[in-house]
Amino acid sequence: TFCFPFPGPACRACVRGTPRETRVCLQVNAVMPCPKLGPAPTKFDEVCSRVAAMEPIMPINPSYTAAANPCVASLIGVQPHCLPLIYVISGWHMLSDESLGWLKTIDGVETRSGPCFDDWPDDSGAARWVRAWEPMPQEGRVILAHCNKLLSWYPAFAGRYTSAWGKSYAPCKERSIAALKPGEDYYRDRMWQVCRPQALAAHDAAMGTGGVGLEATPPFVMRALYGERVRLVAALRSPVDRLETSFWVHAHYPRRYGASAEGLHAYVTEQTAAFSECVGEHGARRCAFLFELLDRRYSDVFFHCDQIIRGLYHPFVEDWHAAFGSKALLVLRVEDLIERPAEARRSLVAFLGGAVSAAAADAAPLPPRSYAALHAESLQAAKAVPMRNDTRRAAEAFYRPFNLALASLLGWPVREAWQHSSAASARV
Repeated sequence: TFCFPFPGPACRACVRGTPRETRVCLQVNAVMPCPKLGPAPTKFDEVCSRVAAMEPIMPINPSYTAAANPCVASLIGVQPHCLPLIYVISGWHMLSDESLGWLKTIDGVETRSGPCFDDWPDDSGAARWVRAWEPMPQEGRVILAHCNKLLSWYPAFAGRYTSAWGKSYAPCKERSIAALKPGEDYYRDRMWQVCRPQALAAHDAAMGTGGVGLEATPPFVMRALYGERVRLVAALRSPVDRLETSFWVHAHYPRRYGASAEGLHAYVTEQTAAFSECVGEHGARRCAFLFELLDRRYSDVFFHCDQIIRGLYHPFVEDWHAAFGSKALLVLRVEDLIERPAEARRSLVAFLGGAVSAAAADAAPLPPRSYAALHAESLQAAKAVPMRNDTRRAAEAFYRPFNLALASLLGWPVREAWQHSSAASARV
């Protein structure tokens, strides 16, 4: 049995996970002092209580040792459990390996491929997640973890964010199927009439609906565990370029819409229209987090606008920024890391605060090719057809409000995070 220490004297003993002991610790965790955030700490205290209820055996605001990594002090005679200090949380098709892969070559940085944070399947998963980072690193070495899915959470890759939804939906579906009358069909007569609305209500009650800083999204779950003892690095590229690559890399899109410039245009038109319709009814934040769980119309959209949502960035980064601020979160443009590596790396070295030296960053391998060349290679490898200019303009117009909001949130010197996408594959 894996025993995990809890914060505070009332929960300091090794809890072995019995239901009664877990409930006792949950009650104590719910009133434990939580990390304060900004000028209104009661806002974060409310979120902290939601996290404690969702993660009954995850320590809230634990005491860390003075080691280079955040190591949770354990029982006497037992080694502390050391967690990753650095997370690379860029998403898929982001060229993050090409732009940040040099970090893995730095002496003193120990890259590990443990499970993604907040992606465990049940209420006891937090303990297994901590155990996955054993053994302790060598003295002075920091642990780096790379998790693509951690940047954004939406139903297909939501991790624990939709745990309350799942706990409500599965038994409701089972009861409804058992109670069906002759001629009735669960998917036609019960799913959206009964079980899906109940599950969404359960999710809202557990996670909160107050907006940024008032909901138990993954950044605030991590904040409850880590405090500020973590460094999060996100390298993001033009969402239009990312969308173009993803369309061709995933064969189900060309099969559905056509392996042609016209097929890509139809895909962009249909998917952005569906998401925009959702935004008009529920707002961008709720649609980004819960799209296909909100209404049958959105559930019926092909692959639920997943690639469209992965390029929004702002709704997700806004929560990461609210939870950690600029002290523990750094968001960089992939284009800058590849085209102006010295300047971008200096920003990253300063952010990591000694975990990586400037000399080591300067000596690390440079990107092999330009950003335009790397993007073109991603398309050539997928046998892509050049994007029409009207498709590019439509996609850029769709993402523009999110790009503007992201640049403003992060205080970037440019007004819009990506004014234009790569024109290397443009077709009149």
